[in-house]
Amino acid sequence: MTRRPVLLLAVLVLVALGAPLVAPYGPAERFRDHQHAPPMRVHVDAGGLYAHPLTLVDRLEQRFDADATRRVRLPWGARAGAEPVFLLGADALGRDVLSRLLHGARASLGLALVATAGTLLLGALLGLWAGYAGGLAERGVTTVGDLLLVLPLIYVVVALRAALPLVLPLGTVVVALAIIFVLLGWPRVARGVRAIVREEAERDHVVAAIALGASRWRVMTRHLLPACLGYLAVQAALLVPMFVLAEATLSYLGLGFPDGVPSWGTALSDAANVAATTRAPWTLAPAAAVFLVVLATNVLLEPSRHDAVADASRSG
Repeated sequence: MTRRPVLLLAVLVLVALGAPLVAPYGPAERFRDHQHAPPMRVHVDAGGLYAHPLTLVDRLEQRFDADATRRVRLPWGARAGAEPVFLLGADALGRDVLSRLLHGARASLGLALVATAGTLLLGALLGLWAGYAGGLAERGVTTVGDLLLVLPLIYVVVALRAALPLVLPLGTVVVALAIIFVLLGWPRVARGVRAIVREEAERDHVVAAIALGASRWRVMTRHLLPACLGYLAVQAALLVPMFVLAEATLSYLGLGFPDGVPSWGTALSDAANVAATTRAPWTLAPAAAVFLVVLATNVLLEPSRHDAVADASRSG
């Protein structure tokens, strides 16, 4: 049950770490006379891959034509051409959309992964404690969790971030967003863990461990927590795209990463001009990246999610 979510998480981690390393240009590198340049077609022949460079035909209309008489190599390797190659086009400032998309993956996915780790840690600890201790502890965790679950998540996130100063250092922004995401995300994790723990606590190996004098901490970590790992893996893979979407929304509204930091949300805020987006739809590539992350999660994890929910609901 855990293979698919773990595989998906590993892929997202690799993308977050490795994507900026393969970006052809820097996220802030501008190319004069290439504002809103369209994506360039890639050709192949015996000499390898190449593209025809773009020539600005009309500056007012920002219209470009490919010069079929010349060719330029792709921007990787020692034989890269001197002229820019825009595989996903350029934005309003002449920056390569593909490069900004790849650099933005580190910020967007990195924040989502950090917030997911914190959410799993807090949710697992509270769920273990509530399920095993029962009584007042269980009622308190369940009540607080239920109150948070009924709140509209994205609106609460926006409200909490808006309550903070608008301009914050980058490190403070990351920590603040991660804390907000964790505080609003732990109840779903804790609810499932509590249900699994309540059922597992009645099994023979747990009862035997208690009878032999095992401490409460040992029982929870050595006998109860392993039964929750499958559920936690599925929740981790589901939380990442949710937090990616939340970051994109906040940055688009100007409440997330500052403009100088490339992320999928800040890139979308640059494409907020409807007229410019209509003329250059390729600037919406970050929205496509967010959509693909969410879609891949839902498609790949559908069987695992059903199994995990069934495990968490057995206690009835």
